[in-house]
Amino acid sequence: MMNTSNRRQFSDKWMSRLHISLSSILLLTISLLPSVRVAATEAPSEIVLARQVTRKTPAPKNLKTARDFYNRAMRRFRSRDRVGAIADFNRAIALQSNFVDAYNNRGIVKGLNGDSTGAIADYTSALVLNPKFFEAYANRGFARLNIGDRAGALADFQAASAIKPTDPQLAIGKGIILSQNGDKQGAIASYAQAIQLDPKNVDAFYNRGIAKLDLGDFTGALADFDRVIALRPNYAKAYNGRGKTRELMGDSQAALADFNRAIALNPNSSNAYFNRANAQNSLGNRTGAISDYDRVASINPTDAFAFFNRAIIKAENGDKTQAIADYTTALKLNPKLVEAYNNRGILYSSIGNRQAAIADYTQAIQLKPNYGTAYLNRGIVYYVAGEYRKAIADYTQGIASDPKNADLYFNRGVSLAQLQEYQKALADYNTAIRLQPNNALAYSNRGLLQAQLQANSAATEDLKTAARLFQAQNNQAAYESVMRRLERLK
Repeated sequence: MMNTSNRRQFSDKWMSRLHISLSSILLLTISLLPSVRVAATEAPSEIVLARQVTRKTPAPKNLKTARDFYNRAMRRFRSRDRVGAIADFNRAIALQSNFVDAYNNRGIVKGLNGDSTGAIADYTSALVLNPKFFEAYANRGFARLNIGDRAGALADFQAASAIKPTDPQLAIGKGIILSQNGDKQGAIASYAQAIQLDPKNVDAFYNRGIAKLDLGDFTGALADFDRVIALRPNYAKAYNGRGKTRELMGDSQAALADFNRAIALNPNSSNAYFNRANAQNSLGNRTGAISDYDRVASINPTDAFAFFNRAIIKAENGDKTQAIADYTTALKLNPKLVEAYNNRGILYSSIGNRQAAIADYTQAIQLKPNYGTAYLNRGIVYYVAGEYRKAIADYTQGIASDPKNADLYFNRGVSLAQLQEYQKALADYNTAIRLQPNNALAYSNRGLLQAQLQANSAATEDLKTAARLFQAQNNQAAYESVMRRLERLK
């Protein structure tokens, strides 16, 4: 079966912001700001064509011929005895080496067992015996998709189309290839062709829903998943896909209900547990989210993102030691997961392990040289240590990578002010405010700097703006500090 999930490649990137005033009036510490986390739904995985050559299979009284063993293999296959089915297909082929249907159907069973390579070999044997065997071309195409051989799969689908041009499953196969190649619109057109050929083809609706979801067409995706569920109420993946769509539309409660249904239908779906964990967290149920990530890790212990996302919640709960342990596990499973280095660096920094934090940020930068967030966070560590020049160098490098990041300008302004390079600091605060007009801290720090430069009128205006923004943000302590500073300017 196919499993081409592109799961969780867009998980959280945490950014730390250090807001420091020129005096102790508005001294704030590092805060963690998680971005929106997105977990992709499952990609097509129930597309393998069960193209058994259906023939009457009477129960043989005595197993003597290749046909006898073949017939029993078919009965065993239908009763889900795959081991017995393969054993009987083996006997049939041993007795009749040109038994083309036995090769094809043994390939199907091997594919269902996850042995795509063995399945391809059997389909190839069938095609050697019968070069016009439509089912073998189609099945081999899907088996090749399972191992990532898109070119080979497309060639097989084209060969099958030459034999039987109106088969809807071939249109689905071509759609999958187009989707994997990034042509979502082309994929949608191919799935639409399959639906035109077979208006009740749930795989076509499901895959079109996935493609629409990838393009952000949530309404269209929802309609397709609804159609799948209407046609096949027990299609677990459709509930998972619809749940993810609803979550992205902002309805986490309805999404949770869909994920619950997906899990009830398939208790071993790690993707459904993963997506439910995200919904649980969105609804404030961190305990439930952690429990679901635990389940994902149990089903698939090599899933780095289960540990990664669980670490995020543990950190939010204040369990920094366990969060660091989860990030470490995630990095063992995926050493190129740059966000894990960044997030673990933040935690190391928060517990005072400066060298470990710097090492993690440095590793993140080596893996992703344009990673502005890692430059920002490493700069913060240098700043806290009083190494202002190193901090400025990191902020400057970060700005080169991410020139619209207001935090980089703000923090560089703080460091420049510490070195009494006031005009440069003022320029950075100006840029930070231009990029982020509601940045109360930038107005506050610029106001303090203006006061330092005896520009009291400009300082007063900035501090008034800062006070208004702090009050709107319900930051009473900062608001009162700014008001006290304004009193001293009178």
